[in-house]
Amino acid sequence: MSGPRPHELRSALGADPKLAHEIALTGSQAGNARHWEDKPNAGYSGTPMWKIKAQLQEQQANAQSGPLKVPEGFKQVEKGKPMYYNDKRQVYWSGEDGKTYVYDAVMERYSLLYDGKAFDIRIAVGSCFHEKAFQARHVLVKDLAKAAQAMRMSVEHLDRPCALYALYEGHRGKPGSGAANVCAEFCVKQLHQKLLPKLSAFRGFWEDTRLEVAMRESFEELDAEFIDKHPGATDGCCATVALVTGARVVIATLGDVAAVVCMRNGEAEEFAKPHVVPGVDDDDDDEEDDLPNGGPADAGNPPPIQWTRSLGDAEFKKSDSSPRLLSTPDVKVLHLEPKHLGIAFVCRALYNAIGKSTAVSTVSKRCAPRARMAAGALVDAAVQWLGQVGDLGLGSIVVFFDRIEDGPAHKRARKEDPSQVRLRHILLKHRECKSTIDKVRNKQVKRSRGEAERLLRAVLEECQNDPGMKIFTQKCKDISECQSCLKAGELVGDLSWVKPGKYGQSFDDVAFALSVGQLSDLVETDQGVHIILRSA
Repeated sequence: MSGPRPHELRSALGADPKLAHEIALTGSQAGNARHWEDKPNAGYSGTPMWKIKAQLQEQQANAQSGPLKVPEGFKQVEKGKPMYYNDKRQVYWSGEDGKTYVYDAVMERYSLLYDGKAFDIRIAVGSCFHEKAFQARHVLVKDLAKAAQAMRMSVEHLDRPCALYALYEGHRGKPGSGAANVCAEFCVKQLHQKLLPKLSAFRGFWEDTRLEVAMRESFEELDAEFIDKHPGATDGCCATVALVTGARVVIATLGDVAAVVCMRNGEAEEFAKPHVVPGVDDDDDDEEDDLPNGGPADAGNPPPIQWTRSLGDAEFKKSDSSPRLLSTPDVKVLHLEPKHLGIAFVCRALYNAIGKSTAVSTVSKRCAPRARMAAGALVDAAVQWLGQVGDLGLGSIVVFFDRIEDGPAHKRARKEDPSQVRLRHILLKHRECKSTIDKVRNKQVKRSRGEAERLLRAVLEECQNDPGMKIFTQKCKDISECQSCLKAGELVGDLSWVKPGKYGQSFDDVAFALSVGQLSDLVETDQGVHIILRSA
């Protein structure tokens, strides 16, 4: 169930004899078949992809006009061989076809340098966690290329959009301590440190199998490092991670965090089965292959731990442990099609409380494309059903996809971004804001962020069937804590003409993407939580 390993990738992908050459590595590469992965900034030459592409086009033009001329900066790898190497750019050039290659250390062959394609897919992502979900953590990296660049790596060879989303649900932690769950905290900070070097190491086209292997290895290395650095820790966590690259979503699941794929027709399905002892979850009774040293749960003799796979839980990872847990995730690649509405990652207690995939689909279809509103609606539904929440992990991440096409985006006339937009808004503050004074009512704001979001989600629900925005105007008068709510008539909540940078990047990202008359999802700034309406 662990899938192909890196040394098995060669047979999984298949070797093309037409691309295979006798390899003669140069300089420090000699004697090190995996020289790319040993470098902290592997694959990052400092040369922008657009410049490499321009140089390639120039080389191809020269090739068509006469005999091939070796490009500047390339030196022959071996006398009599057609391959030339540029140490600065870390690429090869073939004298046979005039094309540029990279060395694939896993397959032991040359592969064409791949220029990542831009897909015209719009992504909306949002999350919500109950204030008592102490052991749940999440990561939303909306632009993975920028994150890689900050670490002096390049993933420009991956298709765009390129993003990373992860939900970690901890267990067996100590909520009263400094870190409620040491394992979840560690994973939030370290997973991308494992994955990005792998993604940057190979600048050819990433087949599905290679993506799966990279994700699987990253989980296993993450688990081994956590156990090594925290030998006394007893806690662990379950995880679901999504890597978006173009029209593909690589989803890895470990433990029992639900990963649900929602369709536009209202259908939904859990992407992978939870890794739990049979009998713990009524819908899953065929996971015996995950229990090398254990069996199904017995009501009279409950298992020492309910999961069969997890990160952490060191005492169940030893060779003589019974049961012995695995850290290898199930990894699948979802190829996005127009029928796909989105995906949702949901903590198991929340998922079971609301009615599983059917409820997730219903909420997603009602809230799309407002992902943060949908994530909050799932938490609200669980709280209403459960009554007493306790320390249950109630949290979710929702991702919506729009404008999915069959291939890379066609070139269009560039649409100029507006230099300014006319906006109205409703603002609710909370006790974590930069200023907690409601200047409209001259009082201290004591509500939590979660309560502010719940109030504004209710406003959005009411405004969805109000094209005239009369409800928006009334609610702005009633509850907004910005002095703009004191304006008269249709100017209630008016911010006048707004230019980029006035309210921060998160505000601009939403406001300048709105169409005239469109209402936004929840937006958070240091002032509080907003709903934005573009009026002109």
